[in-house]
Amino acid sequence: MTSRGSIRRGLGSLALALASLAVTLLVLEVGFRLAGVSVGTVQINRATVRRSGNPRLRFELRPGSSVRAEVGYRVNAEGLRGPETTVEKPAGVRRVAVLGDSIAFGYWVSEEQAFAHQLGLMLGEAGQPVEVLNFGVPGYNLEQEIEALRTKALDFAPDVVVVAFCLNDLEGLFSYELGLVQDRAERGRTWHGRLREALLGRSLLFSWIEYRFSELEARRSFVRARNPWGAELCSEALDQQKAALRARLGELRRLLADRGIPGLVVVFPVLGSRFERYPYRELHRAVVEAAEESGLGALGWACTGVPPGPDCRACRPSDFPRLRGY
Repeated sequence: MTSRGSIRRGLGSLALALASLAVTLLVLEVGFRLAGVSVGTVQINRATVRRSGNPRLRFELRPGSSVRAEVGYRVNAEGLRGPETTVEKPAGVRRVAVLGDSIAFGYWVSEEQAFAHQLGLMLGEAGQPVEVLNFGVPGYNLEQEIEALRTKALDFAPDVVVVAFCLNDLEGLFSYELGLVQDRAERGRTWHGRLREALLGRSLLFSWIEYRFSELEARRSFVRARNPWGAELCSEALDQQKAALRARLGELRRLLADRGIPGLVVVFPVLGSRFERYPYRELHRAVVEAAEESGLGALGWACTGVPPGPDCRACRPSDFPRLRGY
């Protein structure tokens, strides 16, 4: 009897502990939702990014998806961030296709503040109907951006293509987004992995916990692979980088030239340090020169003076007649 009584008391204590844990988790879940806690990149990635059947892309935006983190994100039926559109270009409208990574996509800014939307507003001031399509995908590098042009953007018959070029686009196929997509695919192979993914997809609390752990691991992996925000950004010799750029941008130019479409490469600086000590001026210049040598227009800060002055060739679009007045 004593033994049975001990078992009952033990089971009762275990049930009470489990019930207390369940109630605590439920209260935390409700609290997280009421507080509107964001789980950042993991939440955005799970809702808006999927694996791609194209081995060169590896991943892509999920058509028709939406999520709210720090700001709201929506992906239209064509797989682009922004309002609904059609593949067929409306009569009388000129189109600009913007390629790029998270900068073009507009991580952490609203759709209205994103580069593509702002560009559309500026171009629209000229009075001609303009539609700027945002083909930016977080985590893409230059090779993926070229493949997105080949397999997606050209179908929309753009009149101009703009490459929103971030310096870490020179890196190989390594991104936080790719790692998350691969992790989800790996989980889908086992029942407990699918159960975990279902829980993470429905619980803000568990998503937040996953976000914190995956963020720590991603930072460790990123440092082991190569940290593009540190001193080792594009550590290869400048002439090697320029040769690789000429090859890739030359491929992009050929895709455009076959259809008579002008292209412009816009180089975005690496933010996070004071510009008077900005270490990547020569790399900016290499990108601009490689773009021009490939037959593309180029716009990018490559000045040696601070602040940039009118004598800086790269502070203005290249002499590209087909872009004038657009």
